[in-house]
Amino acid sequence: MVDQWTDAEQTQLYYSAFRLSANGMAFFSEEGLFLRVNPAFGKQIGYPEEALNGTPWEPFIHPDDRKQIHRMLKDMANGTHGFQPFKARLIRSDGAPVRCSVTVPDIISPNGLPAFLFVQILDNDARSRFAIPAPGRESAREPDGTSSDSLYRTLVEQSTDVVSKHDLSGRILYISPSCRNLLGYEPEELIGMNICDLIHPEDLTKIPGFMSPLVTAPNLPLISYRIRKKNGGYVWFETSGRIADEHGSENGQTVVCISRDVSSRKQTEQQLMKTNELLQKISSIDALTGLANRRFFDERFAKEWRHAMRFSTPLSVILLDIDYFKRYNDTYGHHDGDACLQYVAEAMRRAAKRPGDMIARYGGEEFVIVLPVTDGRGALHVAERMRSEVELLRIPHRRSAVSSFVTASLGVATMVPARDVSPRELIIRADKALYRAKQEGRNRAIAYGDE
Repeated sequence: MVDQWTDAEQTQLYYSAFRLSANGMAFFSEEGLFLRVNPAFGKQIGYPEEALNGTPWEPFIHPDDRKQIHRMLKDMANGTHGFQPFKARLIRSDGAPVRCSVTVPDIISPNGLPAFLFVQILDNDARSRFAIPAPGRESAREPDGTSSDSLYRTLVEQSTDVVSKHDLSGRILYISPSCRNLLGYEPEELIGMNICDLIHPEDLTKIPGFMSPLVTAPNLPLISYRIRKKNGGYVWFETSGRIADEHGSENGQTVVCISRDVSSRKQTEQQLMKTNELLQKISSIDALTGLANRRFFDERFAKEWRHAMRFSTPLSVILLDIDYFKRYNDTYGHHDGDACLQYVAEAMRRAAKRPGDMIARYGGEEFVIVLPVTDGRGALHVAERMRSEVELLRIPHRRSAVSSFVTASLGVATMVPARDVSPRELIIRADKALYRAKQEGRNRAIAYGDE
């Protein structure tokens, strides 16, 4: 279909694709100069675009790769054909290497030889640091006055980007050959199809933000979405674009888009997110019991205190201590001691049934339970249920002075937080109640203030 367009329309498409592409691209002339570079290329190696056009490329190529490129240019001059892409390194302005691909386009100069080399940056890190520019409505004719349609057509045919052209409804008017590799479709299969029909249903909400600003904004926002391949699978695309004013189209406007496959990056991002979530979870959990650890308790307790103070609701805390646990360890060994802690932790989980209740290992054989929106009566009921669950475990403890089985003592405290009271005061009160429970014979739950 592109062949049915006027020369001006084709040139505008190719030129827009070259300028908008997030891939850094450049052309080396046979004379060893930068023939043309796009904005992404300059940004990704740290130099202004205008400082590169017409200058020698050699200082910007890694010394170890210059010889191979010179050999390619020499072979071109001798009429050699069938060049394979060559992986080289550019030198960024800060001295860091940036990977690129150097190829010989299938375009013939008047003397019958390839006219230039096509260079495309491959380094994903360099691309991610580049914000796609918002070019003005430059003419597709270059400053030297020569038409560059063949140059930019090379971009469309050689680039790994998908170049597409749409009307304002999203209907595809043109799509570049790279859609074969990325989506599995022949270009002709997609012409006339609406892009919305290919986008994942969960990502369709992004499309109004993609299409509606066109009537007022010349450049599309950069968006990421999943697009359906011919085999039914999906790949992640990242797309940017701009409006082109054309006669004969709806509202006199069409949209030129540049899309690239970012599936690998998305997969890495999702894996990183899962890893971070796992690390966050691990850092918040006591490894032995699987309960929250002291660090997480401190954070959660502070949050619950602020919430209760804001809404003037009661907040309760229970401190639980396993009776004569040191004697248990000395008698049965640390291995059985660890198992005892795990059994007690599970018993506490059974007793604290509300999703908002939090149980944490406070230290050693001591545990803490935070009960949001719970008055003293309710907290004492939970504490008594925990005491009973521990006793029902029937874990032998022949050196206990209270029972022949493992038991626990609990202290309960409740407050409606106030600005002039420290959160620590609630813990202190629960600790005093726990001390009283031990003083009064252990294996019992005592509320602060009960006499």
